[in-house]
Amino acid sequence: MTFGILTDFNNGALRCRPWVRRRIASLLAIICILLTGCQWSRHSPSIEFTSVPLAEAGNPNKLTAIRGLAIGAQPDQRIVLYARSQATWWVQPFANQPFTKIQADSTWESQTHPGVEYAALLVGPEFRPPVTTNALPSQGVIASAVTEGTPPVWRRWWFLLACVLAGLFGVFAFHRFRLNQMADKLTIRFEERLAERMRVAQILHDTLLQGVISASMQLHVAVDQLPVSSPALDPLHRVLESMRQVVEEGRNTLRGLRSPMDSVHELEKSLARIPQELNIDEHIGFRVCVKGPALPLQSTICADLYSIGREALIHVFRQSRARDVKMELRYTASEFRLLVRHDGRAPELPSGLTGMRERAERIGARLKVRSRLVGGTEIELRVPNYVAFESPVSDRASGWFAGFQRRRMKLPEPNGNRERDI
Repeated sequence: MTFGILTDFNNGALRCRPWVRRRIASLLAIICILLTGCQWSRHSPSIEFTSVPLAEAGNPNKLTAIRGLAIGAQPDQRIVLYARSQATWWVQPFANQPFTKIQADSTWESQTHPGVEYAALLVGPEFRPPVTTNALPSQGVIASAVTEGTPPVWRRWWFLLACVLAGLFGVFAFHRFRLNQMADKLTIRFEERLAERMRVAQILHDTLLQGVISASMQLHVAVDQLPVSSPALDPLHRVLESMRQVVEEGRNTLRGLRSPMDSVHELEKSLARIPQELNIDEHIGFRVCVKGPALPLQSTICADLYSIGREALIHVFRQSRARDVKMELRYTASEFRLLVRHDGRAPELPSGLTGMRERAERIGARLKVRSRLVGGTEIELRVPNYVAFESPVSDRASGWFAGFQRRRMKLPEPNGNRERDI
């Protein structure tokens, strides 16, 4: 048809210029090629799988259904199925029944023995399939499709993902269980130590402190009876002043033993009053700096924190000859940190450090002492959040999860730049 049109065109049926005729002829040729190619592609047959059995080792006693589509197949064409076991392809379902009929709706269905890979071949009526082969036949095959068997449940991606998530959840649950166990043990230990402190405070108050107070009163009476010109008057006054300081320090210690601080602000103010209790020179600069939101501390460790901070300041004031001492209390979601920093020389801390370290280990904290290059020493105490705070916010739950926990527990938002002095 195209050839006739071009012939008539060249013979002068269409009267126009030569270059116009050449353009029209080229356009008509392209249109015919495109129409012919589309017709060929529309009739090109293909095979698809709609249901594939599991990928298993070969088993002659087991049969499973396999289904698919044969698109564009002719009425006399059929399907030949193969299943691969190890390196050999076996015709399916049986050697004497190698062909599968294609239905009117282009679907086909058959039985197959298990294999790790499956193949479907579209062949004509003259094709004779081999029973076994190491490579799929290609001669006489109109179309073919090869697919791997469906992986078992334990090899599918969603099952592996579920196992990983379950493992992570189990690790997290075990971690939380261990934290709760440690918190319970620490609570029991704190209650026992609190009862012991109460007993020791009662004994000290009823024996030692009362005896010192009684001796101080008797000494006061004896001093009042001495004449003003007596040479023993000044030494006795110094003894009375020393006894007064001992009684005052004993009362402060007993106050901490009997009624442990249950308030964050009470801990901060108690630490800020230590220089006055120790009669430190007023020219020595001392301040308590608080950074971060003041999270509620466990009432059972406030007394231990105060004792550790007090011992650290006693050693710094008496041995370092510092002129500027700073105590920093830092509240974060992961821990509570107490840091004592000064500008004096490094104090000798053998006995005091041992006592503070033992007390820190009893409450589950870590104590570090670092010497600074410019002089002085940093004494740092780190207490984990689950030990320090009543409702800890884990640093592992960072980001939005930590913010969610803070909102749930109605805690203030942390602000690392916030700083206040006591």
